[in-house]
This record gives sequence, C-alpha cells and structure tokens, in this order.
Amino acid sequence: MDPGKVMVFHSYKGGTGKTTLVANLAAYYAKNGYKVCLLDMDLYAPSLVSYFQITPKKYLNNLLHDESTIDETLIDITEKLDISGEFFLGLASPEKEDIQSIEIKQDQKWQLEALRRFLVIKRRLLSEYGFDYIFLDTSPGIRYWSINSLAASDILFMLMKVNNMDIVGTKKMITEIYDSLTRYGSKTYAILNKVGGASPFAEYNVGENISGLIKEVEESIGIPVMFSIPCFCDLQFSRYEFLSTITRSEHQFSKILGELVNTLDSF
Repeated sequence: MDPGKVMVFHSYKGGTGKTTLVANLAAYYAKNGYKVCLLDMDLYAPSLVSYFQITPKKYLNNLLHDESTIDETLIDITEKLDISGEFFLGLASPEKEDIQSIEIKQDQKWQLEALRRFLVIKRRLLSEYGFDYIFLDTSPGIRYWSINSLAASDILFMLMKVNNMDIVGTKKMITEIYDSLTRYGSKTYAILNKVGGASPFAEYNVGENISGLIKEVEESIGIPVMFSIPCFCDLQFSRYEFLSTITRSEHQFSKILGELVNTLDSF
C-alpha cells in the first residue's frame, strides 16, 4: 500500500483487541522508517491515554473545539522508542465532561463544523506534516464520530472475533454503513483477531482449518477477510502490554503483524 493513506480500525463491539492491534501496527510502521500518526477517535471511551500512559497538554477534543492547534495537540514519542521512523500521537480526553461535551452537549451545527475541522486536519497531516500513514482507533458500534472516522478513511478494517455475535453484528454494520462508504472509494476488509491457534490445547486451535473458517466468515459478512491473528493469552491477559512489535520483536505476535504489514504493502 502506498504511503499517504488513512487506515481506520473499527468493530461491531468492544473486546476484539482493536486498540492493541492498531497501536502495535502503527508502531511497526514507525519502527521500519515511516512517519506515522496514531489518533484516538474513540471519543466516547478513549483508551490510548491509558495505553501510552501519557497526559497531553491538549487533547483531540480541544482540536475539534478549535481550542488548540495541531502542533499543540500531537505528541512526538519517537525519542522514547528505538525506531528509525517517527511516531506521533493524538489522544482523546478520558474526562467525563469532555466525553459528555462530544456526546450530548453539542448541537448538530457544532458537530458538522467539528467534522469539517477534522477533515481539514486529516488533509494537513498528510500534505503539510508529511505523515506516511495515519491510523485511527474508533469507537465500536454505530456512533457519530465512528462514522465520521470511517468516512475519512482510505481503507477500513473491521476487526472481529469468530463467534456468532460478532458475525451477525458485523454483517449488519456492513449492510447499513460500509456499503455506502465503499461506493465513495473506501476499501473495506475484515481482520479476524484472537482466533484459536496459539493455544496449547489442540481442541482450541484452528490450524489447517483456517482457510475454511475464513471462507465461511467471508460468505457470512460479505467482505473479504484480509488476515487472521491467533489469540496469544500471554498478551491478552498481560497487565500492561505495550507496543510488543517494538519491545518484544521476537514474539510470534510481532512476527505475525510483520506478515500483516507485508500483506498491506502488496495492495
């Protein structure tokens, strides 16, 4: 995939491992020489503040309210990481008042103006700031700012686990939302996460049946499955997993994300 792209990660519901995946994928690109920007557009339940354990001077909320500039909002964490590229963050506020302000206190006129500012910011990040890739972590489900993030993307990734609840919910969202976005040029793919495959118990492993599982899911939801990622319990239940693609580069999870990057780069 050529640089200068916006990649958005979405899911029908929480618990799919979306934030961990998008943070590690962004880090992988930055580690390998790209200038990367990761934005937390989950304005309703932001988690990247906790993940990176950073409190910024200005949040993305301030930027959407036109109370800060891009320079004041973005955080450069490049020097804290052993990488050859550049890694910048834009974090959403976890404060109750800020979440309520985005959710219920603003009228439609403000929401539309904030969306306009967001789209201008996206263009400036690519053209003026020279980011190779922008990664957006979104709220699960059908929420106003989730849809705005999807509409700003070049490529959409629907992250899902392989169970009936995820499959049915994902199919519903694709029918109601994704089809219209695809008509405007966005490409949409599913990524299966936490798939049985790294368990020491054979009955929980998909193994050679993964191709059949992917075909079954594709037929159910109506979009192609780009990739599948096994469930790694040591990471999933770790108290503080942090950018394993950098800090634990020899872990199988990091190697699999490298394979995902190679798949993305072939598009």
